[in-house]
Amino acid sequence: MDTVSHVIFGFGLGALAQIDPVISSDSTLSTAVLIGSVVGSNAPDVDFMYRLKGKSCYFRNHRGLSHSLPAIPILSLLLSTFILILFPGTSFSHLFFWTLLAVTFHVLFDIFNVNGTQALRPFSLKWISLDFLPLVDPYIIMIHILGFSLLPFYPPGSVFSIIYLGIAFYLLIRLISALLLKRKLKLHFSNALQIKLIPKTAPFKWSVLIETDMDFLFGSYSQGDLWVEHTFSKKIDYPELVLYSSKDPKVDYFLRSTHYAYPFVQKRKSGYFIYWKDLRFRNKKFFPKLAIMFISLDNQKQVSYSGKLFSIKHYKKVMKDLAASIK
Repeated sequence: MDTVSHVIFGFGLGALAQIDPVISSDSTLSTAVLIGSVVGSNAPDVDFMYRLKGKSCYFRNHRGLSHSLPAIPILSLLLSTFILILFPGTSFSHLFFWTLLAVTFHVLFDIFNVNGTQALRPFSLKWISLDFLPLVDPYIIMIHILGFSLLPFYPPGSVFSIIYLGIAFYLLIRLISALLLKRKLKLHFSNALQIKLIPKTAPFKWSVLIETDMDFLFGSYSQGDLWVEHTFSKKIDYPELVLYSSKDPKVDYFLRSTHYAYPFVQKRKSGYFIYWKDLRFRNKKFFPKLAIMFISLDNQKQVSYSGKLFSIKHYKKVMKDLAASIK
């Protein structure tokens, strides 16, 4: 989920905590729990500090250790201890419980979307994603806003008990829908090596990535119908250059952040552009998350880029900058 959604969840959990009479009857504890739930809802994203080492380093490490099993209690304990210093005498057990719940919610909701996390570290480096929630879900945000609008009229604990029951039901429906769709597609595409669902904002609408031995199929699914919009052959041109490019630090960091990157090579007069595109994210035939490496014909000049392109204009600027840096 995005930062705004995590913050909203933090305030929602702070309101839900008021269902506990120990918290609702103590204004100091209520404030401490609210701070713990809001900050805890964003605590795993402390790995934003990797940006200080560059975007490539951030892509490699984001949603890794800070979203792992050991990190959940550690972050919760550290945060609760710090808040307790600011609010001495408050109940540590209550503060820790709601902070822990907030941190856990953050990791869970990151697992629910297409990016996933390495939640099982250090036992496994596998990325876990359940693929049934979009990165930003407006329905969850709107349900929270509805709950906040009712707080002046009804007890916050009761309001958000109902709000979160509604959200749990919504999540269950989306999860079941994703599981049934994937099962249906696997039966139809029996030769598929893997099928990846990318949930759209509207419920029951999906972008679909299907990998076979020969190619990738990209399509959209809605109302029981699948439209295959275009395909890419899995044939790789200039495999030696592709292998060489994968060892570039920026490209390597990018490849470590996704198992859905695929290389495309474009030959020009001055050399070769190798594009590693994350196939999960696309707008028609435009793939915004990618790594690009240029290798001159004589192999003497090399330059690379990795990141997210926000538009065709941004893509052209990146290509222009790369071209300028090799002159």
